[in-house]
Amino acid sequence: MYSTDTEGTLSVGKKREDRGVQLKHRFGPLNLDVKYPGTAILLLQCQENTILLNAAAALSKYATKSQENINILFDLDIVKSILPLIDHEDLFTRRFAAKLLAEMTAVPSVRDFLLESDYHMSYFTKVLINEQDLFMQEFSSLILAELSKDMYGTARLSEQCPNMNFLYERIQSTDPDVRKNNIEIIYNLIQDTIGVQKIINAEHFSFPLIYRLLQETYPEIQHLALNVISDLLARNKDEYIHNLFRETKGLEALLNFLANDDWRDLHSKVLKIFSLASDNHKTIELLNSIGGIQRIYNYMENTPDPKLFADAFDVVICFADILVGRKALYLNGIVEHLINTLEKNVQPDMYPTICYGIGKMALYGPAAQKLSNENVIKNILNILKNDNLKWLTRNSAIFALNELFNYNVDNCKNFLQLHGEEYLTWLIKQPHENVPLEIRLLAVQTLITIGHHSTLRNLMIKENTIDALCTLFEVDCSTMDELKVLSCQALSMFCIDNIGRDAFLKVQGSSRLHYLLSDLHSIPVRNAAVQLVQLLSVDPVLANVFVQTKYLSYMLNNRVSSRVIPSWDTCIEALFNSHLPAKFAFTGRLSLHDITKDGFYVLRQNVCPFPVLNDLFRFKLCPLEPVYVVNTARSYSTIPTNNISEKDIEDAKNLIVKENASKGIFVSDKVLNSWLHLMFGRLQLDPYLCEYIELLKCKLVAMESKDLIINEEPNLINISNIASRAKMLAEFVARQMSGPDPSSTCMDHQLEVHLKEIKESIGTSVIPLGQLRVGSYLERAVLFKVLADKICLPTALVRGEYGTTWVEIAIPQIEVPPEDTCFSKYLTKEGPCTDWIVRNITLENKSSKKSLSEDQNVSNIVVPQKLQQSIFPTKLMKPNVIVDLIEKPGQFIPIHSELGKRYRSKKIVCDLICDLPGS
Repeated sequence: MYSTDTEGTLSVGKKREDRGVQLKHRFGPLNLDVKYPGTAILLLQCQENTILLNAAAALSKYATKSQENINILFDLDIVKSILPLIDHEDLFTRRFAAKLLAEMTAVPSVRDFLLESDYHMSYFTKVLINEQDLFMQEFSSLILAELSKDMYGTARLSEQCPNMNFLYERIQSTDPDVRKNNIEIIYNLIQDTIGVQKIINAEHFSFPLIYRLLQETYPEIQHLALNVISDLLARNKDEYIHNLFRETKGLEALLNFLANDDWRDLHSKVLKIFSLASDNHKTIELLNSIGGIQRIYNYMENTPDPKLFADAFDVVICFADILVGRKALYLNGIVEHLINTLEKNVQPDMYPTICYGIGKMALYGPAAQKLSNENVIKNILNILKNDNLKWLTRNSAIFALNELFNYNVDNCKNFLQLHGEEYLTWLIKQPHENVPLEIRLLAVQTLITIGHHSTLRNLMIKENTIDALCTLFEVDCSTMDELKVLSCQALSMFCIDNIGRDAFLKVQGSSRLHYLLSDLHSIPVRNAAVQLVQLLSVDPVLANVFVQTKYLSYMLNNRVSSRVIPSWDTCIEALFNSHLPAKFAFTGRLSLHDITKDGFYVLRQNVCPFPVLNDLFRFKLCPLEPVYVVNTARSYSTIPTNNISEKDIEDAKNLIVKENASKGIFVSDKVLNSWLHLMFGRLQLDPYLCEYIELLKCKLVAMESKDLIINEEPNLINISNIASRAKMLAEFVARQMSGPDPSSTCMDHQLEVHLKEIKESIGTSVIPLGQLRVGSYLERAVLFKVLADKICLPTALVRGEYGTTWVEIAIPQIEVPPEDTCFSKYLTKEGPCTDWIVRNITLENKSSKKSLSEDQNVSNIVVPQKLQQSIFPTKLMKPNVIVDLIEKPGQFIPIHSELGKRYRSKKIVCDLICDLPGS
């Protein structure tokens, strides 16, 4: 019997796979038609390489089409989806991801997002350095180029990449896109102060590598290379870069580029680089040595393009900055070109270069002469006056004028014939809102340049000119400081002549200048003002005005300013030297070389504030205390008396005659006229003082040689005559000031009575010194000083602590010890080189040596016969004796003696005994 069970049979056979089950779980191929970028972005999350690659490729292609597509992708937040793909294991996926991200970096927000983290900058830098795939190099360098356009990105790249050598390696890549991106990164880094140093200091930094890019067939790469060269050469103070540029034949590379007409679109950029390189004078010299100046000049003449002609013209004019360039341009005919172009109707943009070129070529003699012969002044002045031109153009015109004026006085004459100085004055007076500061500075400088020619100075010094310069002083603007300083320099030149001085006074220049002196915000301005006052104070009239307008009081009360203004103290000294009344009032001393002149006055008692004589006349003031005045001139600077009638003068005249007649005094017409002028505000001739001077001169002629007196010069003195003149003058002063009773001891009372009589007679406290017939210490000392200055006797006038006044003189004396006969013979021997040893004798040195004593005769002074006519400068002499004018007129009292101390302290004793040794 057979079994029919199949399960047993099957169980022992081979086990087979169930293919139906496999087909059941397999997903068949799916072709999707993606129409929206958002859907493709979702596919970037897919794990399948094929789909991921296709999605990245599609999105990259979509972004390439337009900037709007890039913005759409950014709004769909594609950046976060694509960033994980930049380090995907699949090379092609990385390529498309890097390409898409590079295109997305055009959006500023994407750049900001990538710069927030240090990872992305570092990652793409490493990819650019280490990746050998050209596509990855291209896209990573493009990302870095976009990121480095941002200043923050440049700083981050400089910080994370201490070594920039990889950039110079990549600009040698075979892929033009890689070269373009890397030269762009270099350009971006140069815009940063730290980045440019890293670029320059890189070991592989090389100009020739950049020059090689100039030969590219891609204009964009050429343009970037030219930008890099331009920005490097713009660092004018970096001598290392300019030396490297010259050594690597950069000039030749640029000249060759300029010679290629196929690259004409970039010629303007090359010419700009030549202009920057010309800022370095060594570069111009090298360019001239290789014939570059002539080649560029020929390019300028031959180019048909007006824009390139203008650019080349700018470069050519830059070569005129140094002598070598000016000479080369002159030989190539630039002067004729400038003159012809100036006379033509050219584009307004050409005028700045033309005028600047004329100004620079005027520094070269032959060129300046040719420009002067052609008389281009009128054309340049027309450019300056043209209100339709820009201020830059007019600035160049005034620069050219200034340089031409520096060369030739004929150019200045032509300018003045055209009344050009009036337009300069108009420019200076304009508000700073209307005319640029540079224009006004050059206008003042041009006036100064013309003023250097003394023959033309008076032609241009007008009241309007001085007023324009003084107008600047009242402008309260810190940006005007340089202009104020320059204006002070101009006034220091124009106001030294009488014409300028009178104009300065008419426009109230002293009052306006005071603004600068008190400007506490600008030390240079105050220093310029002080220097101007110091220079103008040489003129006594201006010095008097400065004292009158309280300059001296202000400067004395602010002596602390001398710590920051070096000329402060010297200005005070200059004012004192030109205004001796103020010097004597403030310092109490006039030195040997301070010569009193007409108009000198002394206050009997110092008062505060110090009165100015002109103010007393102008305002008809009558000071409480007498003022002694000196005037021996026929006419002195008078004060206008328009408000005084003839009737007033006649009434005053009759009153003076009547009062003096009642006292039995006859008044001459000369004295009467002097009194009248004093009463009505005028300082006129002092007849008595004139008589004193004439009488003294007659006495000197009788005592000394007439020829010596006639040939005497100020500040020089024949020392052999000092003692005799001093003794004679002291006795003369004592006689004139002793009053009606010389033996009276009540001198002060006599003086008070006498002064009262004079004031009642003339109606004022301003008393002519010659009118005094009674005098105490002050009156006698002042009269001695005034007369001594008239007869060339060096005298110092000193006022002590208690008002006591005395005079000091210097009597040189030779010490001849009796035991030293050899030395005495040496002094008196014949020969051209005899030395004369002079010392000042003081009473403190009490010894057996000879000295001046109170009873020593003038003739006993030891003076070698050979040297009795020796002439000495007054400034080399030092006072050593006081001349007694009170007790024993003509006696010489050593300054530092006890008797000298008593004399200075006004302690009068009946019997003055000198305790000099040997007396």
